[in-house]
Amino acid sequence: MTPSSEHPTILATLREMNGTVRILVLGNLVINLAAFLNAFLVLFLTDKGFSAWESGVVLTALMIGRISGSAAGGAAADRFGYRRAIIGSMAATAVLTAALVHVPNVWVGALVAGGAGLTAQAYRPAALAWVVELTPKDRQVIVFSVLRLTFNVGTTVGPVGAALLLAYASYDALFYVDAVTSLAFGVIAYVALRSNPEPEGRSGKSDQGERAGYRQVFADRRFMLVVLGLFVTAIAYIQSSAALPLFVTGSGHTEKVYAALLTVNGFMVIAFEVLLSKWTQRLPIGLPMALGMGILGVGHLLYTGPSPVAMLILATVMWTAGEIIAAPSMMAYPGLVAPSALRARYIAAATVPQHVGYAIGPMVGIAAWHAWGSGVWVLTGACGLVAAGLVLAGTGVSRRPAEDEPEDTPALAATQPTDQPT
Repeated sequence: MTPSSEHPTILATLREMNGTVRILVLGNLVINLAAFLNAFLVLFLTDKGFSAWESGVVLTALMIGRISGSAAGGAAADRFGYRRAIIGSMAATAVLTAALVHVPNVWVGALVAGGAGLTAQAYRPAALAWVVELTPKDRQVIVFSVLRLTFNVGTTVGPVGAALLLAYASYDALFYVDAVTSLAFGVIAYVALRSNPEPEGRSGKSDQGERAGYRQVFADRRFMLVVLGLFVTAIAYIQSSAALPLFVTGSGHTEKVYAALLTVNGFMVIAFEVLLSKWTQRLPIGLPMALGMGILGVGHLLYTGPSPVAMLILATVMWTAGEIIAAPSMMAYPGLVAPSALRARYIAAATVPQHVGYAIGPMVGIAAWHAWGSGVWVLTGACGLVAAGLVLAGTGVSRRPAEDEPEDTPALAATQPTDQPT
């Protein structure tokens, strides 16, 4: 598939999407429709008689597994191939998720949950790298916005299915359904992706003849500036679940106002992100990333002013606009700038710090709220602005091909050359 001379439309991108990419997008939707483990693990364990402390230990193990899963998955994908990494990840996730129903004590539960978290995330670098390699350069951002849409739709509709399962079945059924959907995606990957071979060219060695590894990724200093920006952005973004509810109720509003703000955010992301990607796709990839992060920061700073409901909505609309401008490009960027032998590792290297930011962000935001009140938004707003500066420094704003890709391949990078081959 070669890029057209004109800017592609959203409908044309969907219609001409590679078959493998289509399967990966639909698989992402299915998995997120039944991604019950994170939300219901603690309730399930306490219902089984585990204490709150024991449930917290198991949940912590799950989160640690999810953070490390991207790194493990990136290495596995680059070494063994995308298809094998996806199949292995989904099969292991199915087994471990189902096994959680039968754990006898907290330590076995922590071991199984940690493994389930790791394998559940391990497929992502392979899937995203494959999407990059099979999608023309002028359609990358649109396709990744569609991937984000499947995630958001899945996480929005999924809880409805969970409620029905809990009403008519049990927590056990909830986890079994989660396991079955993972297994189903693994089977689909085994059967349907066999006719869509992975692109050639990943020899397992870097351009210098060294065995491919994370050392080469970390040596790319400008890419690591972008990764740092992604980490800082994650700390700011997660405040919608941490500092924002405390701020809203602390300003004299009810929980309904906070729920309304989340509704505004969810509606805007689902309704406008794919549509907007048609235009952000045309920009140098660093520009929408930096612009969106900066707008997110400005939105947080608006919370420092008067706090009537109208102002809260305005601030939420502002930072949500930043999210939908930046997020698809943030997903596309690592795979675009990576050498083919390191593509999944680059994606993992960008993903892990974001997960860490999401993990520590609530602690940072809640501590700042208790210390400074609404001053927390000065801190998180500054995070957005700093992230924008880091991304601009790391990417520049002009397009360039990945150094190991020929000019006419789909996977063309979109920034100036970095210190190391990317």
